[in-house]
Amino acid sequence: MMSTSEPIPILIRWISRRALRWCYREIRFVGTQQIPAKGPVLLFGNHPNDLPDVLAGFFTTTRQVRYVATISATVLPLAATTYRGLGVIPVTRIRDVRKMKALGVDVSTVNRSAYNAVVEAFGAGDLVGVFPEGGVIDSSRVGTMHAGVGKMALRSLDTDGVNDVKLVAFGMQYEAPRTLRSDVIVQVGAPFSLARWAREAEEPTPVALSKRLHEELVAVTRNSHSWALADARDRLTAVIAAVMATASEPLLETAVRVQPRCARLVDGSDRSHPSPDSAAEWTVLADGVARIVERVGGLPTSARDIARVLDAAAGGLEEESPQAHWPPMAFVVGAAVPAAIGLALHAPLFALVQWVARRLAADRSELVAKAILPGLHLIFLGYLILGGFFALGFRAVAMSAWWAIPFVMLLPRLGDLGLAWRDALRALQLRTRVRRLSASDAASIRSAAEQVRRAWMALSTSPYV
Repeated sequence: MMSTSEPIPILIRWISRRALRWCYREIRFVGTQQIPAKGPVLLFGNHPNDLPDVLAGFFTTTRQVRYVATISATVLPLAATTYRGLGVIPVTRIRDVRKMKALGVDVSTVNRSAYNAVVEAFGAGDLVGVFPEGGVIDSSRVGTMHAGVGKMALRSLDTDGVNDVKLVAFGMQYEAPRTLRSDVIVQVGAPFSLARWAREAEEPTPVALSKRLHEELVAVTRNSHSWALADARDRLTAVIAAVMATASEPLLETAVRVQPRCARLVDGSDRSHPSPDSAAEWTVLADGVARIVERVGGLPTSARDIARVLDAAAGGLEEESPQAHWPPMAFVVGAAVPAAIGLALHAPLFALVQWVARRLAADRSELVAKAILPGLHLIFLGYLILGGFFALGFRAVAMSAWWAIPFVMLLPRLGDLGLAWRDALRALQLRTRVRRLSASDAASIRSAAEQVRRAWMALSTSPYV
């Protein structure tokens, strides 16, 4: 088995980092120190947004993650190479059986081999990653767990010297999963012992273990009964995180801490507010801030955007928000030229990738995945074409065409820089728009934020808690 220090895993992690960085503005990992540094581990996550969930799982740990994944995802050459390089354990989902049989794949053999491979991986002390919902779940809450994951885990105990497996949940929390350049939080739960669970459970069956996996995932994810409640929860979470921000806690970690209660507040299940009107009151409070944020071009479910809008609305009347994180002007000015070059070279490629993704995506849950997998092929092809132009240019000035290689190798970094610079520019534009608001509008958003802060602080003194 390859380690993360070998070439292919290093390359895949590098590509994964590029893909995530180009899709999302910030990815904050919370609790990753809880993943055991050695020994057999089953890392299981929710799956709301396809490929980004898989890529983010790589960065929850420095260990190599051996995913159990559907074999149907290997139809593209880059995906197939990635699977082989990472030691992915292929399985076939029920919904893919007909497709795989048409391709001549022996489904029963693939799945039987997968079970054996998982047992062998745990015997070797590997970390295996799974998505027990069985596929992408475009839902406002964590879906039902497939018992097959529990069956594989339980089967491994006392087999080939495997006496225990630690199970760890990781939850993908997107502030806006289908919005490019939004923010993502990955929350890792506390590990629990499979052997201990099996000893203490009334019925240590795959179904019972699936129920425990579901409970663990609910604890590290965002869950609501409907998309309308999910949107209200995310708006309230972003507002609360922004108004309660402190210098000692990263903003997205504040969002992780407050979101479970925000979910209860907007669906009316929080015991601190027994009034049937309390859920609507909290939604109205959050919307009072979120509507103005959206009006000036910010994302109403982004804690960072709201913190910046509130800070800009204060206009020097209050101490600067500890989590506004305005980009330094030195970066905006100093990086302008190389960033503009990076954007100019990548803008046509990014536009093509998004167009292809919209054409290929069967539903909205596939949009980002279709931007990443076919997109990487298109971008690499674009790099080859640009490399050819660079080579011709060097030949035209009587220089060796080999000088094109370092320029091509620099292109991904220029893409990173260009996107970071564009994010910085958008942040400064957001501040400009807020400062152009009328005095009454600025006072209105400050007042709305203060109402939210006071209401949240009052929760701690509620007699119903």
